[in-house]
Amino acid sequence: MPIAHYGVLAARPVDRRREGASDTPHYQIHLQDSAGTHFRAAVNVQSQQAPSDLRYLVDEDFTHPVTALLPAAPVGWTPLPSAPDTAALDFVRGKLLDRAALHTLPPDRPGADNDLADLLDRQVLRAIDDPDAVVYVFGQRWPTEPTVPDKVFGFKPGNGVHDVHMNQGNSKRFSKDDGVWQDGALLIHFPGRSRWTAVFLAFQSQSWQTDDHTGHTLPAHLPKPRPTHQPHRPTHA
Repeated sequence: MPIAHYGVLAARPVDRRREGASDTPHYQIHLQDSAGTHFRAAVNVQSQQAPSDLRYLVDEDFTHPVTALLPAAPVGWTPLPSAPDTAALDFVRGKLLDRAALHTLPPDRPGADNDLADLLDRQVLRAIDDPDAVVYVFGQRWPTEPTVPDKVFGFKPGNGVHDVHMNQGNSKRFSKDDGVWQDGALLIHFPGRSRWTAVFLAFQSQSWQTDDHTGHTLPAHLPKPRPTHQPHRPTHA
């Protein structure tokens, strides 16, 4: 079953929050659209499954036809059909990135420019400092919580986007979220420089050999179970 509420948020970033060591740390981004609606983007920086470090790619000169299909202004949330020839993203089929260019980083560690939170900080702070920059967050929207303040930034109603990463080829535990043309990512437009930056994230446990209809890992590429040790049993005459 694909993710239920796929789409893209176009908004201005106004703040960010790094999360340290926790069970499921995220890099949190506070955004606001042109109507004044507040959103939080929760970006995974660590996997719940080993190996836990995420694969990432930052393209600071991103060029792709999908950018022409996006709204030019920070208009808020737009649902997207999970289909080709739309603004929907697919890491496997959409020719968005070179898989060989992906690297891994830990979520957070002491020092500068040496973890995934540092990498995201660099791009998001650059967008915050540019009054014309627009951030496009692809992923799944969670239901608006009219009476509940956002747990990170405190705005009300709570509102936001998650699953900002590859959403196919999952292990059995998360295979219910598999689908095609529903991958998450961050695209940042800097109109004054006529430049786009793209941030792509994927879990090391995800397969890139996926079914064209379901997004599930193809059978030939499923992880093989580890052999169990069989103790030697001596035979007796």
